[in-house]
Amino acid sequence: MDACLARAGRNGFRALCLWVLKGNARARRFYECAGFRADGAEEADEVAGVAVPEVRYRRPLPSAGEPSAGTQDPARSPGSS
Repeated sequence: MDACLARAGRNGFRALCLWVLKGNARARRFYECAGFRADGAEEADEVAGVAVPEVRYRRPLPSAGEPSAGTQDPARSPGSS
């Protein structure tokens, strides 16, 4: 996830968004731990005649030159003591 966020920032993206299944609590926690937040948008896709509800998540990215919030614990960073 950190590599994806860093690459998006280097390529000039200011935010990322993604859709996740509303009932997928494990995936939602994963994205929330990575700094994504549900922005209130919801929609349902139809799969084999069944409505599948989804929730949109967004995460702002730092501008070039700003320190990254990242998802890595600084205490676990290489070179930290």
